[in-house]
Amino acid sequence: MEYLGIYDNDGKPTEKKIVRGDKSVILNENEHIAVSIIFIENDHGEFLIQKASKEKGSYFSSTGGHIDFGETPLSTIKREVEEELGVIVEDKEIRACGFFNNGKALIFLYYLKKNINLDEVTLQKEEVDYVQYMTVDEIKKLIEEDQMLKSHGLMFKEILKIKD
Repeated sequence: MEYLGIYDNDGKPTEKKIVRGDKSVILNENEHIAVSIIFIENDHGEFLIQKASKEKGSYFSSTGGHIDFGETPLSTIKREVEEELGVIVEDKEIRACGFFNNGKALIFLYYLKKNINLDEVTLQKEEVDYVQYMTVDEIKKLIEEDQMLKSHGLMFKEILKIKD
């Protein structure tokens, strides 16, 4: 059974956990599930964007996932990058960009400047259909056309403010 950790409004983990996918759980106002999202940019100013598998809704997004109970937001994003892309990243490569409360979930945001060769990526086919590098304008168009997960679209706009 997989458990998700519960975080408070200040981005701190509590001792509480819930079973992943249990829709019957009601969290208090100061309790949130949490996710980590990373935006990976190459030297050409393009971002690595993935198209989710049909089972995951076929939306475009960046790499990320839920924070399991006992994990840190940073260890989660490293795990997700390795699981979804087959790429290992080091702590020192990743820049933490804070966290955001979208009501239901806290989103821990990360940025990585790295040239990842798409020919060397190993996709987690259950979750990711394909990946590609996209320009800022191409991503903004996905957001406008509601083809990108809403939370990832919001976080992309934050990354553009933060990264430079």
